[in-house]
Amino acid sequence: MKKRFCMGFAILLMMVAMVQMTVGAAGATVTASHCFISGTDVNVIAAGPVAQSDTGMYYLFELKVYEAGVGARQDYCAAVPAAEAVHFTTPLNYNTANSKLTSRFVITAYRGGMYVPISNEMYITNPEVLATKALGNPAKTKKGLIADWQYVSDLKDLNVGYATYTMDINTFFTAGGVNYTYNGKTYSFNSVQVAAYDVLCKMFTDAGCNLVMVLTNDYTPATADLVPAAARIPNIYNYSFNIQEKVPAEKLEALMSFLASRYNGGSHGAIHSWIIGNEVNNNYPGHFAGNMGVTEFSVDYAKQFRVMYNAIKSHNSSAKVYINIDQRWNFEDGTPNQYSCKSFLNNFASYVKTTGDINWGLSFHPHAVPMTNCQFWNVPADYAAMRLIDHTENTKFVTMQNMHVMTDYMQKLEMLSPTGTIRDIIISEIGFTSTGAYATNEQIQAAAMVYAYKIADQLPIQAFIVHKHVDASSEALEGLAYGLRTPTYKKYAYTVYKYMDTGNTAYTDFALPIIGASSWAQLGVK
Repeated sequence: MKKRFCMGFAILLMMVAMVQMTVGAAGATVTASHCFISGTDVNVIAAGPVAQSDTGMYYLFELKVYEAGVGARQDYCAAVPAAEAVHFTTPLNYNTANSKLTSRFVITAYRGGMYVPISNEMYITNPEVLATKALGNPAKTKKGLIADWQYVSDLKDLNVGYATYTMDINTFFTAGGVNYTYNGKTYSFNSVQVAAYDVLCKMFTDAGCNLVMVLTNDYTPATADLVPAAARIPNIYNYSFNIQEKVPAEKLEALMSFLASRYNGGSHGAIHSWIIGNEVNNNYPGHFAGNMGVTEFSVDYAKQFRVMYNAIKSHNSSAKVYINIDQRWNFEDGTPNQYSCKSFLNNFASYVKTTGDINWGLSFHPHAVPMTNCQFWNVPADYAAMRLIDHTENTKFVTMQNMHVMTDYMQKLEMLSPTGTIRDIIISEIGFTSTGAYATNEQIQAAAMVYAYKIADQLPIQAFIVHKHVDASSEALEGLAYGLRTPTYKKYAYTVYKYMDTGNTAYTDFALPIIGASSWAQLGVK
């Protein structure tokens, strides 16, 4: 760790001249470039032209996630002489009332009796150094299911690598019974919910699956504080996590620490991957935070993500933590608070990068256009006339037909991980209906699944998670019979799914005449 720090500091010294050239004309500013845990301290490293400070000193302030800025505060947490390259240290105080794990930091100068921010804000970027576990990601195949616990024996039979389930964080605060002390406070979580997830997580883990948990939020009068004040409107599909106020932000962090420590490979099973929200480019109704533009929403979501990411990674260093978007890449239909995937993604990635880049991943829902069209390669004429799908980054939608658009975009410099590699990408929901308004049946459903899997398998995508395991009656009423089975029998897609990645061509090549091709090479896949 010491060698790594020295190297980073040396690089910063070399950067000083560059910083001076780029910002000098606009006035002295300081660029905070590193914020990391070393031992029991937080280290913040910055460089830039020396800014005017009445005392000749720079001062570091800690900002909680719910705090807008320094304001009139005087309680700085560290001070150093003003210089072109500076290094602050301040105690982390992990798991105490003064913990800084999910805080952000800003450098100030003292001017006219006030502490004036002169740098960008930075979050801790290596919470994983606190973890005592590294569970790994033991997925045996890319295949996954949005799983039904009642048919858990199917998961081994199908050789499923990933099982996805949804957890509503609201339910843990509707009653008590399971106590957890965190940051000097004791929280009591709903014992019924904890017991239920104990069984579920152990069940899916024992089935040999990498468990992917989708975290959502609901609104009830009894737990209204978990939802941002501007979003407390009943009967919306999903709600944002409230990090705008002190008490709910602390409750959220405590719950995430509890869940990450409990489902960490012990007697209660393991959650290997976490998805923060569902289709969050849809403020309404997917992740409702109130009326706001895409930039404000993306920053608020990024702050939610930081709290949850740092709490999770502080227990399991190898945990994967994902954002989630749908298939509307550049499409906005005018619905208030709905943003295109690309605009949300750009704003989120930019804010995270400038406040301390972390290893976030992307989960994606590339459903067909329309979703009732199982034959994703054959867009119905009325939709084709709208020119919704092409093979450029300006496409309105990204489906399995043009999936490369998204993976190509994620290889742009501004989207790469902190180590310069493409980020972890999973298809966390993809459905093919066996009934509906457009031509389909069980054979077409299975053929679409095979074709989509082959496309995903040759792209930098780690998981192909099918929605869903068992037909849902509510979806079937809308013409969406997505399941590999019903409660009473297994569809043709069930057997095809089981064998489609084994090399047995009987379970793949049947699809070619259905798709209208003579070979997979003709379709550009193996």
